Amino acid sequence: MPGRNGTWRQQRISTRLLWPDGIDAARAMAEQLGRDLRLARMGDPFPHDRWLVADRPLAHGEAISGSEALRHAERHWHSRSRRASPTGWAHNYGRFLQPLETIPALEPRHLRALVERHRSGSRMRHHAAGAAAFLAQAAGFGAELAADLRALGSGYSASDAAPRDLPADAVIETVIDGLSPGWQWVAGVCATYGARPSEAILHAAVQPSGLLAITAGKTGARQSLPLPRAWIERWELHRLRRPGVKLESSNSGPGERLSRALRRAGAPFRGYDLRHAWAVRAILHPQISPSLAAKSMGHSLAIHSRTYQRWFDQSSMLSVLKGL
Repeated sequence: MPGRNGTWRQQRISTRLLWPDGIDAARAMAEQLGRDLRLARMGDPFPHDRWLVADRPLAHGEAISGSEALRHAERHWHSRSRRASPTGWAHNYGRFLQPLETIPALEPRHLRALVERHRSGSRMRHHAAGAAAFLAQAAGFGAELAADLRALGSGYSASDAAPRDLPADAVIETVIDGLSPGWQWVAGVCATYGARPSEAILHAAVQPSGLLAITAGKTGARQSLPLPRAWIERWELHRLRRPGVKLESSNSGPGERLSRALRRAGAPFRGYDLRHAWAVRAILHPQISPSLAAKSMGHSLAIHSRTYQRWFDQSSMLSVLKGL
């Protein structure tokens, strides 16, 4: 392996993965190391921080510090995430595991406490449990503890994420009218087409037909319907303009940036609420079927129905009520 000074030498890499549960992860790490070495031989920089760390096999019963466990978990994540975004580890795992950094001898109780600090059944607890379980396996604590940690994070589902109190169209219009041109375009696209913030910021453009063309993103390319169509002209969405700030290429970073822009404008809702509001608007629109709405939003009909079930029920009851 290439050292930091440019000389090549043999280097032992310890995975801290247990046999036999860790064999697939270890194989993935070896494949990633092979790719990094091939690129280094062709002149690319070698990712020393991923591989050249002070390391040795963990003896049975030996303690591991929190910071060391985090290093192993991050390296394991990079080894299995071939197309990972630069911010993926930090957002999905690092921010939940950071409190472990100062623990001199990490124990299972520390991982359980990391999960239990969040409210039972909450989204944050669900993600913290996943991060803790990932670290438990990467640091050699075993699959049984990882399963227990995931169980601690149970009770949350995507359907729970649908807001109970969505902004009315008049509120959405007032807030977006007052945004700067770049953020107005992004928020207008999310509101008008139900696009994810990351799609609006990085991959979207309004076509002459009025459809939104999304070229990439979480669920790939698609076209989306405007609802209501009048918002295209209201915010001049045909004229592409994005905020003049450096934006991350991950799915989560742009959404957080949009929510911050909305908070600065005094909005009583988050960026993703614009997507939820579009979905409910489509449910109440007689010409848009659930299947068409799901395609427009870029997810399956099953996910669409499960996530917005409460609104489907409300729409059905209102229709029945009109006929009574």
